[in-house]
Amino acid sequence: MSYGEAAARCDGGRFVAQLEELVNEYNIVFVSSAGNNGPALATGGAPGSTSIASIGVGAFVSPEMMKDEYSMRETVPENLYTWSSRGPTTNGALGVSICAPGGAIASVPQYELARGRLMNGTSMSSPNMAGGVALLLS
Repeated sequence: MSYGEAAARCDGGRFVAQLEELVNEYNIVFVSSAGNNGPALATGGAPGSTSIASIGVGAFVSPEMMKDEYSMRETVPENLYTWSSRGPTTNGALGVSICAPGGAIASVPQYELARGRLMNGTSMSSPNMAGGVALLLS
């Protein structure tokens, strides 16, 4: 899921309470984008990086991705995108649990007028990771 909002405190609010109920009582795995407020520490948004009930996903970029997607000749080390939010949370939790490709993803549905548009962000990483988790669970 790609849903986010600023959070004043960790593990708080109505949405996080509902999320924790779904995860703890119904054994649902909740994967959420961490946010795009990096590169500073503790920049994760809610609920992706602020609740222990969700798997917060950051946006990763590899040298191969940089070369293919951005035509870069210079080799860049594997890393989070600079704008990807990071942990830890203000209560000491990890924040970003895992990272997935988050750049130049074509997630725009075919019926949209801008169907050839490539997008960046943890909102692109989260569905990628949700698919990986679904494969592991199946």
